[in-house]
Amino acid sequence: MGLVAAKDDGNAALAVVWGLGSGRRARALLREGLRVEILAIDVDPTRPELARVIVTSCERLRDAHAQGRLAVRVGTPAAFAQRWHELGAQADRITVHVDLSALAAVPPAARDLARAIERLHVERLDLHRFAEQMRTNLGDNLDAIASAAPLSAWTNAARGRPAFVLAAGPSARAAMPWLARARELGPLVAVDTALPLCREHGIPIDCLVSVDPHATSRVHLARGTDDVHALAFQPYCAPCVVDAFTNRLIAVPSGDRLCDRVAQEIDVPSVPVAGTVLLFALQIAAVLGCDPIVVIGADFAHVGGLTHARGTATALPATQTGRWIADTRGAPVPTTSSLLRFLAEAERHIAGSRARHWAIDGGGARIAGMRTVDPKAIDRWVRRNTGRGAQPDALPVSRAADELGIARRRAIWQRLLGEVDAEMIGPATSPRCERSTCGAGSL
Repeated sequence: MGLVAAKDDGNAALAVVWGLGSGRRARALLREGLRVEILAIDVDPTRPELARVIVTSCERLRDAHAQGRLAVRVGTPAAFAQRWHELGAQADRITVHVDLSALAAVPPAARDLARAIERLHVERLDLHRFAEQMRTNLGDNLDAIASAAPLSAWTNAARGRPAFVLAAGPSARAAMPWLARARELGPLVAVDTALPLCREHGIPIDCLVSVDPHATSRVHLARGTDDVHALAFQPYCAPCVVDAFTNRLIAVPSGDRLCDRVAQEIDVPSVPVAGTVLLFALQIAAVLGCDPIVVIGADFAHVGGLTHARGTATALPATQTGRWIADTRGAPVPTTSSLLRFLAEAERHIAGSRARHWAIDGGGARIAGMRTVDPKAIDRWVRRNTGRGAQPDALPVSRAADELGIARRRAIWQRLLGEVDAEMIGPATSPRCERSTCGAGSL
């Protein structure tokens, strides 16, 4: 079908939609009186007739197309990128919408682009939904942020040793017997969701990782916080979690307007974020210089019909989502769009790493770039290599040099936060921003 230019009558605003799907999103926008352009990333470019069938089978879409109020583009990811670049010149005149169900059905060639669009879309929605909470958290965390050691303090602190990264997927519980011994070989980096599981089995944690801004995440602390050497957190983390630990390390999210400025003035590292605490845990293992990095419980699927491992605070029966992914044997296991997005970010991180990554096979998704290891084989490997010497020293945690240094860091955060707040006052109250950020399904 290609692109049929929507008429610019100077009155109707333009809405751009990623994904054609059934055309439902386009119909809703047309009813609002908008001109609509669809970037049909979910249509195979070798079969443009599929888009034509959808448009011609619906009277509203057919009429809008004939009137020049609807345009549909079918093409390659490169063609979409070019069109997106062209639309950039009209950024103040368009709203952007994403059809998530359409993005779930893209052809293989467009999969990476679709995942990137989905990630940016969901993160932007979360940002606007929780911006007030995140801003409050940052203010409450300022003392902890200013006094925390930068994650860079751990650079190569465990070089040449394995790291054990514990996620809280359904298969994590099966690893507890050998994980207790594995800590003799290298540090255990665990996501906060897995804390109750480690407490139940008496397994000390070298680094607990938290990024969740919601106070409900305190539920993971219900069994106590003993035997946690240090907490690694990010500035918007829930204060009730941050305040529960004395030894703390911090890294800031790259691409954040405030944090990018802070990182230029203070020795604090920036790391990519993707809404998944597991990515931060993998980044910490990389900073430590560990090799191999052994990943446990990263199922990215609802193995056995559960959302998380039994014993965690969030273990619930999984609901059917209609999403499936292949496990290491090629068999389908149920998953969710969020888990697929997190999987893509983990795979992206692994692709850029020189360290070996081993995934303990728990029946979850196949992870590109990770060597899948049988649980019995890793158990034997741990048994062979433990008990031969003293347990390695705990990872170091340094604090800001003195009260003056802490005060300086806090003042820098406050100054830059004030500057960003001032910049946001104008755009945040304009009608254009309200429409583009708060409209249903908008990016």
